[in-house]
Amino acid sequence: MSQNGIGDQLGQAWAYHRAGQQDEAAQAFQQILNTNANHIDALFGLGLAQRGSQQPDAALETFQRCLTLVNQALEAEPGSDRYEILQRMLEQRIAEIKSAAPGS
Repeated sequence: MSQNGIGDQLGQAWAYHRAGQQDEAAQAFQQILNTNANHIDALFGLGLAQRGSQQPDAALETFQRCLTLVNQALEAEPGSDRYEILQRMLEQRIAEIKSAAPGS
């Protein structure tokens, strides 16, 4: 798939998410991941959509997978603002889900 095609798909997925259509957003992000399983932006969006759909376990797993990829990207590009910001955002989402879990 071309970069432009992925960009269009990402744009549509984020539009679904912003509109509160989390199931549609999750499907759109998953389509991107079916082509590129390590697409960081699609993984982050999928995690947000899963969280928005009250699927905390799935969201936690997706966020942790995304954080692993972001950490690898930071090793390759130390000091990258983009990845440092994503890393902090992912760590916050993971902490929120864990703190909301029963028995935490």
